[in-house]
Amino acid sequence: MKASVVVGATALLAACAGNYNIEKVSMMPDQGGAFASALHKHYVEHAQFEKGEGDWASVGFFNSRAEMAAMGKIPTAQMPSERKLKVDVNAIGQASNTLMAALKTNAPQVAPDACARAQTSFEHWMEQAEEGHQPDHIANERSAFEKAMPECKGEMAMAMPAIPEPFIVYFTHNSAELTSAANAIIERSAKAAMAAKVKRAVLIGHTDRSGSNAYNMALSQKRAEAVAKALMSYGLPKAEVQSSHAGETSPQVATDDGMRERMNRRVEVVFER
Repeated sequence: MKASVVVGATALLAACAGNYNIEKVSMMPDQGGAFASALHKHYVEHAQFEKGEGDWASVGFFNSRAEMAAMGKIPTAQMPSERKLKVDVNAIGQASNTLMAALKTNAPQVAPDACARAQTSFEHWMEQAEEGHQPDHIANERSAFEKAMPECKGEMAMAMPAIPEPFIVYFTHNSAELTSAANAIIERSAKAAMAAKVKRAVLIGHTDRSGSNAYNMALSQKRAEAVAKALMSYGLPKAEVQSSHAGETSPQVATDDGMRERMNRRVEVVFER
């Protein structure tokens, strides 16, 4: 889809003067996406209607907006405050809120023609309400808006899966080898993390208090590296895996120095998004 630029209504009003060549504008190649293309088409239709009415100021207004849309520069929907409305003031105010809310979603991408019809007929409704002397024209444009607006709907974004719960991998004494049970947990968690689009997995390796401080620090590093390697083998990108180690300094279960404790021989894994 080609990029489109949003242009304020005030700037367009200044550009209206003398822009009456509807045929030329209608033949312009579309440089924007589907919504801009649909706006181009429907603004031309409204310009042609006003030409038949001999209202050249309105021809210039709608034709200029059609030209902008053809160039991929999407005009923002005109606000009620930009018109001196004589009728339907409250209804137009509510309609404006509904339209603007829809246009701020992905509705123009999902339903470009409906949203373009809603925007252009809304603005034509306001143009007719400002004139205030042709009830049938006012009613027709209001009806066109009210028919198009319910179709100008976006799609609800799919809820992102929840971040996997933190988990712990335990090790046998004096080992950094992963058991089959540990590998199963790591695989399941890695797949859940990728589905949840986590930004990083934070790992901290630990040991119990048997062995020297230096030995345990090195062993906790090996354990963390083993879990990190396993996570990456199941598809988690290396850049998203942050590994550190704490040796025996942060036990899960308090023990005397030199004691073995299975609950302390572990790697803790926390996912972040």
